[in-house]
Amino acid sequence: MNYTPQQLIFLTLSLGSALAQAHDEKWQIYSDIDLFAFSEVVSVDQFATDFKDDLVSGNTAFTQDKFEIGARYKSFRISYVARFDYITEFTEDTAFFHHSEKNLIPIPTNREYHLLLEVDRASAEGVKLGYTWDINDRLSLDFAGTYYTSTSDLQSGFAEANGDIEPLDDALIADFNAVTEGLTVDNRDLSPLLALTSDIRLNVNIDYAYDEPKFSEQFYQKPVILGEPNPLISGIDFSEPEGTGYSFDFSITWQASDNLKISADFIDLGYEITWENAPQSIARLVLNDAIVDAIGVAQEFVNGEVISPNDIVDRQLVVDIFNADYEQTIPWRADVNASWQLDRQANLFGWQPNILLLGGYYHTSVKDFPRIGVGLNDTLQVLYDFGGKAIHLNYQGKYGFAKLIADKFDTKKAHTLGIAIGTNIRF
Repeated sequence: MNYTPQQLIFLTLSLGSALAQAHDEKWQIYSDIDLFAFSEVVSVDQFATDFKDDLVSGNTAFTQDKFEIGARYKSFRISYVARFDYITEFTEDTAFFHHSEKNLIPIPTNREYHLLLEVDRASAEGVKLGYTWDINDRLSLDFAGTYYTSTSDLQSGFAEANGDIEPLDDALIADFNAVTEGLTVDNRDLSPLLALTSDIRLNVNIDYAYDEPKFSEQFYQKPVILGEPNPLISGIDFSEPEGTGYSFDFSITWQASDNLKISADFIDLGYEITWENAPQSIARLVLNDAIVDAIGVAQEFVNGEVISPNDIVDRQLVVDIFNADYEQTIPWRADVNASWQLDRQANLFGWQPNILLLGGYYHTSVKDFPRIGVGLNDTLQVLYDFGGKAIHLNYQGKYGFAKLIADKFDTKKAHTLGIAIGTNIRF
């Protein structure tokens, strides 16, 4: 059964309230909004829109955003979770090609390109259950599992093209024509064309599942060399698929000594979504092989043999568009932090917090973000992120927290941008 977000939030808070009424001990309502985006090649803003920005070296961009609201009672908690994940990897040729097209810059054709885009995107909503186990006053473990009752925005897989942007240019066509125009009754040899095919290099490889077609699949007709065009593809449901999923989180906090504290969060362990009857496309073409095959068929024709030109398409062009259940896996992440308390205190208008030296490491499947900084107790922290070349400003208070991450003060130009806000209200 699928629930609306309003129903899930109401169910979460109702269960939390029921737990609270069952015992005199205090309970908590908490919320957490965590937004983080990173783009290497252009700013986050322009990656999501027009790509009209200075292009820099890089091969990844992603955003992973979450909203959570729930209730905590003793060591247990329950919450409603809504999230959006969009993770991309690509070659530098891909970024260059896309940037040139968007900015109307002529694309050089005197070189080969390797165009590759790998994507995993999904939105999900569900219910999260968690438990914190305080082993002793220095060590605690936290376990959580989320069941996603509703999912959308499927995009998962890759599209790749490797070779020349214009493999059949005017010069090559002229060379082909010169060979064919030289045919006579005594000279029916097309083998000189085979030598010309060594200059043809273009491979296309596509395999992905989606919520809507990206390559006009709904208008696809299997091409023919001779005869009537094939009819449009039919029998495929291109409507957005529905799915359910699950993920697990594990955290450990260890007060290793009076001065040293270490924590590690392992996020989205085993995050998997099962999409029902998802539209999917697979395509394969090696243009050099197709041209060689076509030359062979043409030679048979010149020799007076019976040929079937359309068989070339069947042999060389693989296009499969279909509906089937699809298992999508979102990669796990890890966030490790350590703090060392110095034997000295600051003095800020009467407030005398302990000074901490901080280190952290945020690992994702496409980029790592090591950081170092200083803190005043756990209240205020300032860190520099080497992976995102960004500043972290963190605040932790009695009733909530706030975090800002940015590499530039102008958010329209930032390549690294993160905002997190949370509340923790105890009753």
